[in-house]
Amino acid sequence: MSTTSPTPSQPTSMRRVAAAAVIGTSIEWYDFFVYAQAAALALNVVFFPEVSPLTGVLILFATMGVGFVARPLGAIIFGHIGDRIGRKKTLIITLLMMGVATFAMGLLPGYDSWGAAAPVLLVALRLCQGLAAGGEWGGAALIGVEHAPPEKKALFGSFAQLGSPIGLVLATSMTLAVNAAFGQEAMQEWAWRIPFLASIVLIPIGFIIRSKVAESPEFAALSKQERSGSVPIVKLFRFQTPHLLVGIGSFAAVFLTYYLMTSFMLVYATDSVGLSSAVSLPANLIAAVVEGVFIVIAAVLSVRIGTKRINVVSAVALLLWAFPSFYLAAAAPPWGLYVSVGVSMVFVGAAYGVLASDVARLFTTDTRYTGASLSYHLAAVIGGGLAPIAATAILEATGGDVFFIALIPAVTAAVMIVCVLILPRLQQPDVAGEGEATTADGELVRA
Repeated sequence: MSTTSPTPSQPTSMRRVAAAAVIGTSIEWYDFFVYAQAAALALNVVFFPEVSPLTGVLILFATMGVGFVARPLGAIIFGHIGDRIGRKKTLIITLLMMGVATFAMGLLPGYDSWGAAAPVLLVALRLCQGLAAGGEWGGAALIGVEHAPPEKKALFGSFAQLGSPIGLVLATSMTLAVNAAFGQEAMQEWAWRIPFLASIVLIPIGFIIRSKVAESPEFAALSKQERSGSVPIVKLFRFQTPHLLVGIGSFAAVFLTYYLMTSFMLVYATDSVGLSSAVSLPANLIAAVVEGVFIVIAAVLSVRIGTKRINVVSAVALLLWAFPSFYLAAAAPPWGLYVSVGVSMVFVGAAYGVLASDVARLFTTDTRYTGASLSYHLAAVIGGGLAPIAATAILEATGGDVFFIALIPAVTAAVMIVCVLILPRLQQPDVAGEGEATTADGELVRA
């Protein structure tokens, strides 16, 4: 039996395509979330011991911001490779890069051993994580979208989105298990390294699965054509800037709500509400499970009703729930926290599940990796890099008043409503098959 990967003339089964998208992204997001949770629970003590606990967390969120700022740069670099050389090769590079950086974090000495060099190296490794993450999502989403038949593009695009909640479940479960086994004191001294070092076990699994997937048919067809030497990022900004802005605006509220609920809420619940990490961390498991379930529900439902209605309803709900979610978490801990996070993830998951396909369709095949990746990761900078920093600073300045914190997701949700209404009208026709097109509701019709 041959073990070689299929060529474009030997189509990959959709089951294998789905596995390559979901397993690979799960591994990469596990690596990314392990850092976020360690930042909230231990890394401030290890790498910034000479500042107050809340200031240390604020600095750690800033290092998280370094990773998020690196993601658009990674999107440009790996988007270029993906649009010029291929989706498959790019995905293998990003997987290896993320895994090595995460494992190296687990080996990194703390401030007490290496002084200022320790946090500097931590930031450098976080930068590597950010670059890899910047190239990961676009390729994983396109592997699903570009292999799928037109009527199932939203469905198969959603497999890349499942990597986020699965990665969060893995990271949170590992963190909870280590914390329970060794205790908070050991967690802050040495046990925080275990989830990072465990990443090395997952890398070969992702590598084997991705190496057996063929290049996407749409890119394979493009590569046979005579193409100009134009750089994808240049062509993107020259001809498709409105598409990029709509893509960013569609994703921003999803990311912002997600990261406020899964990263900032840990700090808020422990420092302001007074919950222990053992009580607040299960909120992340609730978030991951609810988000994952509604990613699947929305993706399946999109085949029947299209994606536009799912996106609009989700955006309106995120706007309406922004203020109640924070006040409920403060008023009735811990169950108020769990309900706030769970309800938020219903609408985050629903929109997130179908936006992979929707945003990919905004761009032509020769700029799609770059355009989709930049849309996703520039929105992630706003939602995941800047929002937790701003929310933590507001929390410290106001002494725990959440009104201005809740205003942030409310405003971005209003922007999302406008963008998802515009999005279907900007989608490219080249993602549909012969004799097929998409309606303004994101539904497939056949001529």
